[in-house]
Amino acid sequence: MKFTSRGFKAAAAVVATASLLGAGLLPAQAAPKTITVWADDQRGPQLKSLIDGNTSIAPGYVIKVKFFSSLTALQSAWDKATAAGGPDVITGPASFNSAAKSGKVLPLLYSKVAQSEMPAGAKQALSYNGRTYGVALDVDTTAMYWNTAFGKTAPKTLDEMYKLYVAQKAAGKVTGGICAFEGTWGSQPILTALGGGAYGFTNNNPDANKVLINSATFKANVKKYLVGSDGKSTGFLKWDGCADEFKAGKMLAANSGAWNLSSIKAAGIKFTLGPVPGLTASTKGAQWVNYSGAWVTSYARTHGVELGAKKLVIDWMASSKGQLLMYGASSRPPANTKAAANVSRAETRAFSQAAATGQPQFSAWLDDKTGGSNWYDTLGSTLTNILVKGDDVDATLDKAAAILKKNFANAAK
Repeated sequence: MKFTSRGFKAAAAVVATASLLGAGLLPAQAAPKTITVWADDQRGPQLKSLIDGNTSIAPGYVIKVKFFSSLTALQSAWDKATAAGGPDVITGPASFNSAAKSGKVLPLLYSKVAQSEMPAGAKQALSYNGRTYGVALDVDTTAMYWNTAFGKTAPKTLDEMYKLYVAQKAAGKVTGGICAFEGTWGSQPILTALGGGAYGFTNNNPDANKVLINSATFKANVKKYLVGSDGKSTGFLKWDGCADEFKAGKMLAANSGAWNLSSIKAAGIKFTLGPVPGLTASTKGAQWVNYSGAWVTSYARTHGVELGAKKLVIDWMASSKGQLLMYGASSRPPANTKAAANVSRAETRAFSQAAATGQPQFSAWLDDKTGGSNWYDTLGSTLTNILVKGDDVDATLDKAAAILKKNFANAAK
């Protein structure tokens, strides 16, 4: 066999390399870096079954899931965390987004796919100073139960629903229009459909200068739909003790969460689920929405795993594929709209899709009492004064707005 000089050199290189490997003089392939994910006792076991030890989601990294005995224990550990032992990715309720103020979590740049598949409300809930810091994993919200005894499908607008209510009430078939099962909290989509609500938004952040409860549109619509010629309630909106009335078939609709599915079914009410309609066919009421989410911590940068942690959060946790897998392990409604459309249970899908029209519930704003009472108490007394006592609409809403303006300004500090 003929050997060229090039062949002799190549053979020699192979022998030399083999000798070096045998002698341990060449470095072995670098071990994957560890991305540590923290979760509570509910999400943790599910994530552990799905991604613990995974090396394919973020090539070059191995994922380690650590979970705590409760959400309280997770919160306590997160509050005390340092770079020495802190997580690279933290999961939990949307309130964890407050860590953006201290720089404890890093801002995220959504991929085009994630941007298109995440509801606007989710991005608002996980934003701070105009930048998004987390991705929403699942959703906790309400939807409208439409009693199909009054039509196979729900009216396309709130005006149509109101006219149907007036006709059905005159015929003695109903005693109310739409029931907010959870009181003032559950009334949010009706308020927003009429142009009211709590606060508006600027650059994905709640704006203390946008107090909506006394907007000109809301004032006009309260007088048109909620207050009769006698100055008292028309009965179209009920928010206090009306659940049994709806279950008895005496109301057109109710706004509530999935937690009331069983009791409504047990009452024999046939229903469809969807958003509260707006005043036009293209608009919807915005119910309160709470999210859980995932964040990349500043410790990931210190640990040298920032890129891998962001890939895990954006490319898997925010994805329809990842959220469907998480849904399968937990039955929680996915936040991702594509995943929501593909869950197996139609009812779960309906509540998940409702998030697309919802508004994030910022507890720090709604619970603030700087003006004398929080949002819920202020709204409760306002509705009572207008719809029960017959107080002047404009003056009562302006008084409420003055209280809320102080609350929101303090919460925004």
